[in-house]
Amino acid sequence: MNRKGRLLFMAVFISAAAPALAEPGTIVLTGTGGASSAPEYVSYSLAITSICYNTSQEAAAANAKLANAAVAVLQGFKKDAKDKVTATGGANTIQTETTLVGVETHVLCEMKWRSENHLEIQMTRIADLPDLQDKLIVAVNGTSGIDAGAATQTYAEMGRPEFRLFPETSRQLRDTAEGLAFDDAKEQLHMLQSRCGFIDLRLVSLTSPEYSYAYKLAGELVSPYSSSAPVIPDELQVGASLRMEWAFTPSGACRL
Repeated sequence: MNRKGRLLFMAVFISAAAPALAEPGTIVLTGTGGASSAPEYVSYSLAITSICYNTSQEAAAANAKLANAAVAVLQGFKKDAKDKVTATGGANTIQTETTLVGVETHVLCEMKWRSENHLEIQMTRIADLPDLQDKLIVAVNGTSGIDAGAATQTYAEMGRPEFRLFPETSRQLRDTAEGLAFDDAKEQLHMLQSRCGFIDLRLVSLTSPEYSYAYKLAGELVSPYSSSAPVIPDELQVGASLRMEWAFTPSGACRL
């Protein structure tokens, strides 16, 4: 579990007039906190696309053949009750297909049939991810993306792995991070109170917490989607920050 806090902004206004006549001072504090956990499962997806077929039936049949081969691989990696494989078919459509060749738009076919399938696996055996990717490449015949030199074709597009937490764990981390952020802001306030002796200190506003999410690799925080390679993060970190505004009656000099 990680925790950090810092005073991002503070405004203390002190009047030389008597306290009863003084304008209220204001303190704005931002508290931060963080909590982390090892990832609990990985989500991996791929799309199967068939384009430039003469009939809807031909497009659907070609797509189903490659999609079924990929699903068979995905099903082989379901080894826990929490693992699941989903397949979402797209509607067959008729359209003109184009692709970029360098900076030029190349027309592959005009008003031909397209069919799609979207496949996803969520698995808790995260270490199996590289093996899964290797077997999927074989299952889809090495196709990866559109072939600009062909018209009628069916190909696969691999997604990037997303390492995740189950909802209950994620809620627990958010709650922990929020509590630490609140404690951090309160500690800052107590430090200032001990040095400044505020009178009639009162809370004006408390914002809802804002959350951030990051992977942690080799001790360094990185964006959750900074890599498509099957590099397994050490931890998933949830950060929370909240803002407190306090009003007070100045009592004299403040020793910061």
